[in-house]
Amino acid sequence: MFTPSTGYGLPFASLENKYLRLDYLTTTGPRVVGLYVRGGKGNLLAVTPEVHWETPHGEFFLRGGHRLWIAPENPFFTPPEENVTVMEQGGGVRLHSAADASGVEKEIVLRLEANRVHLFHRLTWHGDQPLELAPWGITQLRLGGMGILPLPDPAEGFAPNRNLALWSYSRLNDERLELYDDLILLHGRAAAQAFKIGARNTHGWLACALGDALFVKRFPLHEGKLPDLGCNAEMYVKDVCLELETLAPLVTLQRGECATHEETWQVFTGEYPATLEGARRIKQMLSE
Repeated sequence: MFTPSTGYGLPFASLENKYLRLDYLTTTGPRVVGLYVRGGKGNLLAVTPEVHWETPHGEFFLRGGHRLWIAPENPFFTPPEENVTVMEQGGGVRLHSAADASGVEKEIVLRLEANRVHLFHRLTWHGDQPLELAPWGITQLRLGGMGILPLPDPAEGFAPNRNLALWSYSRLNDERLELYDDLILLHGRAAAQAFKIGARNTHGWLACALGDALFVKRFPLHEGKLPDLGCNAEMYVKDVCLELETLAPLVTLQRGECATHEETWQVFTGEYPATLEGARRIKQMLSE
């Protein structure tokens, strides 16, 4: 039914129904590493075992797939992932990691429903001083697709209704970027130069057209102060993956307090070309 998994390099287990298979690591994390759809070609997620870098707490291995992160980004809060505990919960699984070297405890609860994956993320702070943070869900998709970030619809009047955030390394003449009044498109083509862009998304979804499949990432719209110059949705591309990222509002946590963030993934098979016309058809479909 699904293409066999290869290349994780670590023990994993799976959730599966007649539409999807979801692979997650069982000894480190919490980390989702595989997403397969019936009728699709292979893993929709990127696998990056060779990517790693030094942090204040030791070597961090990117691994790929989906991870729970902390915004605003700070190298101190990217310690190496350590042991994870896997527990069955409500027909799904709970991936839980005790407080890491930076003082943050992480967990992701996964559940399948038809062609959907429901993800519940929780960050718990164990430091002595208050910490302002936002839960941040980062999904690394394989190269070759096109990320779609819908913008608020243009409107009459004099007040601003759209924002764009550009990272220090982003170049507006990057050939992978397409900017339109209603959409930001980012092509998943490898290059040594990274590119990242974000915005305040009022539609509650991001998507990636992968040719023979469409990956949709939905998230709730909450009031509150957003990180990264007011972004709740971001896209990133470099040399190994295309990332779709969602962020919850910033909260200040005292010791023992937690912050949560939810996402729902949906996967469709069919013809989903990496074109502007295709992106606008997807936007229309997801808005109905």
